[in-house]
Amino acid sequence: MVTSLLTTKLYVPPVRPGAVPRPRLIERLNAGLYGQGGRFARKLTIISAPAGFGKTTLLAEWVTGCGLPVAWLSLDEGDNDPARFLAYLIAALQAIERDAGKDALDAVKFPGFADANSARLTENLLTTLINQINDIPASFVLVLDDYHLITTEPIHNALAFLLEHLPGNMHLVIATRGDPPLPIARLRGRGQLVELRQADLRFTPDEVVAFLNQSMGLQLSADDISTLASRTEGWVAGLQMAAIALRSLGSPRSLGSPRAQGMMRGQEGRAGFIQAFTGDRYVLDYLVEEVLQNQPAHIQTFLLQTSILDRLTGPLCDAIVGEIGDWRSETDDHAQSPIPDLQSQAVLEYLEHANLFIVPLDNERRWYRYHRLFSDLLRQRLRQTQPDLVPTLHGRAGAWYEQNGPMAEAIDHALSAGDLEWATHLIEQEAEAALMRGEIATLLRWVDMLPNELMRVRPSLCTYHAWALLMGGRPWDMVRSRLEDIDREAERIPGKAAPLRALIALFQGQISRAAELARQALEQLPEDDLFLRSVAIWNLALFSADDDIVAGTQALEEAARTSQEAGNVMIAAMMLCNLAELTMKQGHLRKAQATYQQALDLAVDGQGRRLPIAGDALIGLGELAREWNDLEIATRYLTEGTDLTGQLGQARALEGYIYLAHVRQAQGDVNGAREAIQEARRLAIEFDATELDDIMVEFHQAQLWIMQGNLESARRWTEERRLDGDIDPAQLRQIDAFVQDRILKYEHLMLARLLIAEECPTEALVLLDKVLPTMKQRGRIGRMIEIHVLKALAFQALGDVTQAMGALERALSLGEPEGYVRIFVDEGEPMSRLLRQAAACGIAVEYANRLLAALGETKDERRKTDADFSPVTRPVPSLVEPLSEREIEVLRLLTTSLSSTEIAEELVISVNTVRSHVKSIYAKLDVHSRYEALARAKELDLL
Repeated sequence: MVTSLLTTKLYVPPVRPGAVPRPRLIERLNAGLYGQGGRFARKLTIISAPAGFGKTTLLAEWVTGCGLPVAWLSLDEGDNDPARFLAYLIAALQAIERDAGKDALDAVKFPGFADANSARLTENLLTTLINQINDIPASFVLVLDDYHLITTEPIHNALAFLLEHLPGNMHLVIATRGDPPLPIARLRGRGQLVELRQADLRFTPDEVVAFLNQSMGLQLSADDISTLASRTEGWVAGLQMAAIALRSLGSPRSLGSPRAQGMMRGQEGRAGFIQAFTGDRYVLDYLVEEVLQNQPAHIQTFLLQTSILDRLTGPLCDAIVGEIGDWRSETDDHAQSPIPDLQSQAVLEYLEHANLFIVPLDNERRWYRYHRLFSDLLRQRLRQTQPDLVPTLHGRAGAWYEQNGPMAEAIDHALSAGDLEWATHLIEQEAEAALMRGEIATLLRWVDMLPNELMRVRPSLCTYHAWALLMGGRPWDMVRSRLEDIDREAERIPGKAAPLRALIALFQGQISRAAELARQALEQLPEDDLFLRSVAIWNLALFSADDDIVAGTQALEEAARTSQEAGNVMIAAMMLCNLAELTMKQGHLRKAQATYQQALDLAVDGQGRRLPIAGDALIGLGELAREWNDLEIATRYLTEGTDLTGQLGQARALEGYIYLAHVRQAQGDVNGAREAIQEARRLAIEFDATELDDIMVEFHQAQLWIMQGNLESARRWTEERRLDGDIDPAQLRQIDAFVQDRILKYEHLMLARLLIAEECPTEALVLLDKVLPTMKQRGRIGRMIEIHVLKALAFQALGDVTQAMGALERALSLGEPEGYVRIFVDEGEPMSRLLRQAAACGIAVEYANRLLAALGETKDERRKTDADFSPVTRPVPSLVEPLSEREIEVLRLLTTSLSSTEIAEELVISVNTVRSHVKSIYAKLDVHSRYEALARAKELDLL
């Protein structure tokens, strides 16, 4: 579901016949290319100058002769939608390497939640893309033309990241009217920048001579050339307009302009024109008048009427100018016309031949565009002279695009035409597709231009708008108001709003309500509405997971498989991310990693480009990398994933900022951690559809405060949350009671952490013992490890070494199979002392040493401190009762990823028999989980 790409934006503009060669500038541009070993000497070339200084023409000449493959992208205002920009960026790169970006993009997407305008673009896409670019054997150039039209911060952020990590086989060129917010000064300081500016692009005296006398064929005197060069100050567009006006002064039509007539009478034609030409920028209006007045009437009409178009092609222009018979009525003009065929395609070719500020966009000369400066002036002239015609022209363009596509162009022209009824009809047709592409900003922009009275009577469009509002992070009152509009017309779209309401209820912690609405949707939605039915099934699977993690896992697996088979890869990817999150909570970190990777591989569009929903998987992978202490990779995943999900919305980006804050803290960057958690808080406040995100941010902020020693702020948080007493029901009025209870359990863990820091270990132990059974029952292995770690720290503070070692041993046995790291080392020096003592006592020695290494201790340091700890009396693990031969077989199969059913098939026994053996194994080893059983079996050399 991707917007058709306009391939004309990807063509290198052809070099104009007779263009003035500019070897001095070509040499400057080449300076950025020549390095060692086939790698580029510099990263970036920037050509920055106002309109009309020949930036595009120069680049076209350079890339044609540079001898390297070139990827070209001509930008326009519509490319400020992040999804659309990246779709075109990857398409441009695929001109160099067909598979470039196949596993790394974000142009298209389905619903999420946040502001696609303010959120940043993904850098993960770029990370994967950078790796693929680095593997391309040939060096190449990427040109971004008219970059000044890009104003979206996410795109600037993405390019800044690309520049920071640019492979040596790629050189980036940006043509712009003003410097973009990129690290230009830094690149300049590193010697990695080539820059051409206004002063460089001005025509030199020799170039002025070549342009006026050779390219334009004027044969002016040296004095006249010197006058024009001086008064234009080498400004290419000014010279070109003056030359066109001068060239036409001798034509039979030159007296059509009153100004021209006056000059011919009083100032002897060309000489008079040159003397009257001041070079002031306001002379542009005068020059355009001369250019227009000295063209045949039908060419004037064509130029003005087609100026409303960003891109021109013959059939479209035919539709714009209406009946070309309007021109045929000008019999005298037609007889004198240099165009034998007045069809628009012939006119376009004539304009190109006459060098009238038109640029071909493809090699077949099917698509063109006007020079932007010329286009702006023509549009201004059209509005001044024929304002009533402008809506009609936009209407004709919209009708053509409605028939020929893309629909987005039709909508934009319908809106410009002021035909809001028609525009609303078109938007209603395109809304779901826009959501699926992730073009949230575009959809919201369209609807923002519609009057509410047209929206309210279209419940289907109201539903899509509500989705976009929720995903765009708009205020909750706006979403609620749109839902009220839907309710008034509910009988016309039975069940269509229920999946949206179910998702909202899920956000708000109303799990039961979400499930009820999802069931209602499935009863009312037609079987062929696969998209919304998938959303409803997803909600039911999450409800099941909240009640029973095993059943929920199975439900999500089945729902993801069904969605994928139905072709709904976006919902399937979201479900896989939820499944990976559940798996991670159960302690299966490597399995979670594989599931996130599966979601990442799945979250691509039909052209193999990554969808924004892939950001969820990247954030999950980032959190796993953080736990495994690969902080550099974690930073990259989280930054890129957060940027990518910015196209979906705040709720997802928020989680990425939370994890990033913990990574910064682990790196010792307290300010960075503070900035990240503050950004998460800002997003939580702005996204007012739920209280759960605010609670989550506060929870992690409290943990960071404790780690940073800011106990006063952490204590204030516990008081505001009333963790020492009863929770105020008004605080969580929207949230189901059992959800409230689970929130409280997690917050009690944080209170216990604070009590240990405040040297109140006994009170902490009481809380930890209250929370542990719930975490065991729900299979939350990560939380169980945390509880045992905190108990070990509490016992250490009490001086009870035996109990401390027992608690730490339990934590290590749970953490070692999946390689947990940060959950231990985030505790700092107190954990170092515990781990050194554990190693001295023979407890998980190899694992403890790995954790000590992660804490920064060398082997010599560990050897030196080992002497400080005498082995503590610790019970040697022993079996209560030996395992039977069959139990040994089952135990060995527990080391694999086989399920109980698969183990039963392997041993040719029933599933119930397997479960009985597992229960017996746990009892004999005195453990309570598969991970604990494997750890204990390893200590006893049973495997």
